[in-house]
Amino acid sequence: MRRLVLRLLALGLSVAGTAAAGRVSEAADEAPAPDRPVERVEVRGNREGEAALDTTAFATVIRAEDFAGRVTSVTELLRDAVGVQVRGLGGEFATVSIRGSTAEQVVVYLDGVPLNRAIGGGVNLADLPLGQVETIEVYRGFTPAGLSAASIGGAILIHTRRTGGSPARDASISLGSFLSGEAIASVSGTRGRGDYTLGFDAARSQGDYEYLNTNGTMHEPGDDRTLRRENNDFRRGHLSGRLSLKAGPRARFQVATDLFAREEGVPGLDAGLSPWARFTTTRWLVRPELEVPGLAGGRLLARVAADFTRYREEFDDPRGLISLSARNVDDVALTESLGAEAGLVLAASSRQAISFLASRRFESAELEDLEQPGPNDRGTASRRTTTVTLEDQIAFASDRLVINPSLRHERYDSDFRPGSGGGVVLDLEADRRTTGKLGFRWKAGTAWTVKGNVGRFLRLPGFIEMFGNRGSVQGNAALRPESGRSMDIGLAFEARRPAGALLRQARVEATLFETRADDLIQFISNSQGTVKALNFNRARIHGIEVSLALALGPRFTGSLNATHQEPIDVSGRYTDGKVLPGRPQDEAGASAALDLGPGRLFYAFTYVGRNFIDTPNTPGEALPARYLHDAGYRVRLRRGLQGTVEIKNIADQLTRDVARYPLPGRSIHGRLSWSF
Repeated sequence: MRRLVLRLLALGLSVAGTAAAGRVSEAADEAPAPDRPVERVEVRGNREGEAALDTTAFATVIRAEDFAGRVTSVTELLRDAVGVQVRGLGGEFATVSIRGSTAEQVVVYLDGVPLNRAIGGGVNLADLPLGQVETIEVYRGFTPAGLSAASIGGAILIHTRRTGGSPARDASISLGSFLSGEAIASVSGTRGRGDYTLGFDAARSQGDYEYLNTNGTMHEPGDDRTLRRENNDFRRGHLSGRLSLKAGPRARFQVATDLFAREEGVPGLDAGLSPWARFTTTRWLVRPELEVPGLAGGRLLARVAADFTRYREEFDDPRGLISLSARNVDDVALTESLGAEAGLVLAASSRQAISFLASRRFESAELEDLEQPGPNDRGTASRRTTTVTLEDQIAFASDRLVINPSLRHERYDSDFRPGSGGGVVLDLEADRRTTGKLGFRWKAGTAWTVKGNVGRFLRLPGFIEMFGNRGSVQGNAALRPESGRSMDIGLAFEARRPAGALLRQARVEATLFETRADDLIQFISNSQGTVKALNFNRARIHGIEVSLALALGPRFTGSLNATHQEPIDVSGRYTDGKVLPGRPQDEAGASAALDLGPGRLFYAFTYVGRNFIDTPNTPGEALPARYLHDAGYRVRLRRGLQGTVEIKNIADQLTRDVARYPLPGRSIHGRLSWSF
């Protein structure tokens, strides 16, 4: 932990020094830019759920004011979003899927940098602390052409805080059940030609909540016991900074940095326990970016950016109790990613905008087994990916109809260099694929909007799937990318009335969607004690999403959303017609807020239907439905000072997720926030 703290402090001093340099830079008068149809491009949405990066896409936009004062997380906020499924392990690990996709089929971005790694596995939402987040955008089913990496399920964009022009300082501290605590601080401002933002947050928890231990016998309740979780603690720290400088009358240059570190226990399932297994993670991220609007007579915006990301993960299971090996396991994975991209947005006319993006990314992963006798270098895997996208957005009939066609071409090649620990040299060929999407938005009246999209996307296999050689896992370099064909269509109605009306605002949206996926990758039994990744599955996922938002009078707001989906295996194997495991067919969420006196009372409800965890859909192995109730009260104590008390899982329901991983019961949290 000492090393993690030192790394955080080192980066903090670096970012603080950069911000200080911006504060002492010379002030200069800026020449006003001429009027132009192309303005500064910001990836932002509006309250109606329409995101600016793709106005034809179905999207959810979550802003900082939506969760201000709450003791919550990215995981909990996404859990309440329509069409989004979150799978958690009751501690510092949770992944997200959209419309029945897998976690690997959803691309997660942090300030424009894709966090999905070629090593495989979905992005851990616990690696995205909420303390410095400004907005979260969820694109369901389709990835906008303006993003460098696409996927079958969609995309999630996390944007950290930016300066609002005037100096701002915020701090908060939280305490809660299971010896949980969190501290958050941020400062931002403007000096001369520069803006700066610096934020830090740290959290810890013992995680010793009660759970039901089935002793590994699901159908024999006589030996069940209620125990407390052991080795489920975590400590994490997060530091982020941003420096933005005006470079000339129009251009703006900025550098964003992010450092995250976490150390945690890995307790195992409800029966297979380990008091000693530990897991540590560190992540470095740096992204410089230059944006120049107003070129070509105000019709062209140009942008270039680069990014570097470095992950280091270490898993230590000294007794081999929960790993694939019965011996001491000390695995290290070092993943690095270097990317560059350039984009143009051209206003071809007052009703047409053409966008172009070119990106190049290099990823590498070094794998080590520190406890392997003799040489422990298991090799280095690498991947080079080139992406080119072209998008045309055309408006007709005074913007009542918008057509948005786009094309995406990807070329990639993967390689594996065996290490001193042994391996097989594989001769791999580069591959290339072209996909595309066509979307539309039609404003049928002042209150009605119809939107729809159809397109095809793919996902590259991960390094573990291609080159895995860890105990019982064997890779397959001949894997083909997963591909998907998706479509959706939806109708939205919105009405607004004057402030004095009982029903001030109402918005209803209903969406039908379908995805057909080919060449799904799955690990299957290859020989006694080993599994191998193979392409064979096909799946069809179709469903409906419904959402409702209301504002009644001056004090009440509420929302309701529900998703029903049929994720069916159509591979033609013995599981044909079965529900894909890990994808609940029904989910619903509701929230309400009422202003009372100097504060606000809020409530949230989450329902997750029965969830099969095996491909044959064994009823006795399915996870039961979950009903979760949260409530709290936020009060203004004085100017700039607020207090919050929140109770999660009020009914104290002992639930499980993924492979029967216990989730926390009732917990109580308090937060004190100060803005000055």
